[in-house]
Order: sequence, then C-alpha cells, then structure tokens
Amino acid sequence: MLSRFALISRFRMWSFVITQCRYFAWRSCRIIGARKASICQAIVQFLALVTLCCSHNFIDTMLLPKFPKVDIDPALAARMLASAHNAADAASVPTMANFRQALAVENKEQPGSFDPVTIADRSAEKQIKEVLLEAFPQHGFFGEESEKKITTDQPLWIVDPIDGTRAYITGSPLWGTLISVYDGEDVVLGMLEQPVLQERFVGTAFGNGAVAATAELIRPEGRIDLRTRQGIALGDAIIQTTAPEFFNAPEHNEAFKRVAAAVSMVRYGGDCYCYALLAMGFVDIVIEATLQPYDIAALIPIVEGAGGVVTTWDGEPAVNGGSVIACANPQLHAQVLAMVK
Repeated sequence: MLSRFALISRFRMWSFVITQCRYFAWRSCRIIGARKASICQAIVQFLALVTLCCSHNFIDTMLLPKFPKVDIDPALAARMLASAHNAADAASVPTMANFRQALAVENKEQPGSFDPVTIADRSAEKQIKEVLLEAFPQHGFFGEESEKKITTDQPLWIVDPIDGTRAYITGSPLWGTLISVYDGEDVVLGMLEQPVLQERFVGTAFGNGAVAATAELIRPEGRIDLRTRQGIALGDAIIQTTAPEFFNAPEHNEAFKRVAAAVSMVRYGGDCYCYALLAMGFVDIVIEATLQPYDIAALIPIVEGAGGVVTTWDGEPAVNGGSVIACANPQLHAQVLAMVK
C-alpha cells in the first residue's frame, strides 16, 4: 500500500496531466468548435492517462518534493559529509548486531506481495535520523522506514537503512546502508555503507558543477579512487541486476531480455552493491525497475563520480527512482538506452 506522501505525489502527477489535457482541449475549442472540443477533451485525457500508466517510470514510486535548488557552500558540504560518516557508523551498530541472527520479519505489503522489514531496518534508520537531524535540525528527511520530514528550502537527506533486506535476512552480505543529500535539483552526496565487508563508498558532486564529481572506496587499509570501465564494447559488457522477477511488466521484461542477449554475461543479486561493482569496474551495466528514490539516490553520485552514467529508461534524471539504467560510460549508456526505449 502506498504511503500518504506517495498518494499525495501521485495525486499531484495526475492533476498535472489532467490540467495539461484541459488546456489542450481549450485550445482545440478555438479551432474546431465547442462540441467537437468536448469530445476531443475526453479522448485526449483518456490517452494521456493511458500513456502515463504505460510509461517506463510510472511504477508505484514516491516522488521527491519539488523545491528550488539549495546552495550548499564548501563549509556546509564538509559538515554534511562528516555527519553522513557519523550516521553510517551509527547505523552499523544495529545492522551488524542483528545480521545472521534469528529475526522476526514483517511484510509491509498486502498478501501476494513481499516487502520485508526487520528491527534492524527500523533501528538503523532511527540512529541515522537522530544523528542527521541533531546536526541539521532544519533539514528535511526522506527515509524508507520512518515518518518523512519535508522542507522546501533546505537540503533533503534521503535514506535507506538496509537496501537489500532480502539479502540481509538470508545471510548474504550484499546489502548496504544508503545515505544521500538532495539539493532540490541534484544528489550532491551519496554514501553506501557495507559493514560486513568493511567497505564505504562515497560519491560527492558539490559545487554546482564547478567542481568535478568524485567517488572513492574507503576501507580500513586506506582509500581508493573509483573508476568504471571505459571503452568497453556492448558485446563484451557484463550486466547485473537484483532479480529478473522485478521486471514484472511485460515491456520491462522484453526490454531486459533484449539487453541481456546483447552482452557477454548476466549476473543476478546484489541490490545496491550492483552499483558498487559498477563503480569499481567489475560490471558495466546495471538495469532495474520499480525503484524508489531511497533505493537509487545515494548510488547516483557514486557511479557518476566514478565516470558512469545513471538515468531512467527514458533518459531522464533517476533521483525519483522507477526504471533505472546505470552504465560504465556515456557510449555504452547510449546503446543500452536505445535498446530499452
């Protein structure tokens, strides 16, 4: 079931489409007359709604709030980065304490669907939220497991305490804590914390484009600059996705099959860690559907800071989730995008 915020976002989207349809019909009235225009209005509204429903990106996704781009100066950026590290440290306490333990698993979905959540998810988000809002009480907070705090003139923290809860509850270490900052236009900070492997991936894109985006992997033994594979041909590329059953819409399934048939190897599993492997240069394409903003936001600056490209299947910014393609380089991205459109 969609949350209250998701329902409001969905209502706003429908309202926008219907408003545009009515404007089109009003313009038609001046050309073809009122009677024909009323028929035209009904047809246009119906077709527009069908088109929207069939869009690659119109899956049950929450939409981030719209607000003017917030200026984040270097001093604030440094403080936010430090707080993100503190929040990741805090989240690792409950996630590691509960990992590979007998946990009660709650299903957030209706019967017939499965979206698991555990005490580890909720405890980790609580820790993250406390750290971030104590440091920045005026900022917004958009997390998966707790009440959202929406502001329209401050940076927005986007958080998934455990991306890959299915992996988590089955003992696989391919899950991660995702923490990011959205400035109203771009994701300017992304962090993926994987405490089992003692890996922390960080991507930054502060500076309004004046400073190049960067991505690094932090391990106990030191820091490594991340770089995707450049110049890889589509036929030699490696694709990774979480699971084929997530391409449940027929058009998604067919598009994925087209891309999979064109590459050298397909791997399944990984959730957010798929994007970490892409940033490290071990895989070249990650393609997924039905993502929420908190599933993808933190991963965008990590991949792009390493030289990759992340968009929706329509080539639009991916911060709102939906159907997403991440590729190692712009050339590969253009080829894959043409195959799924």
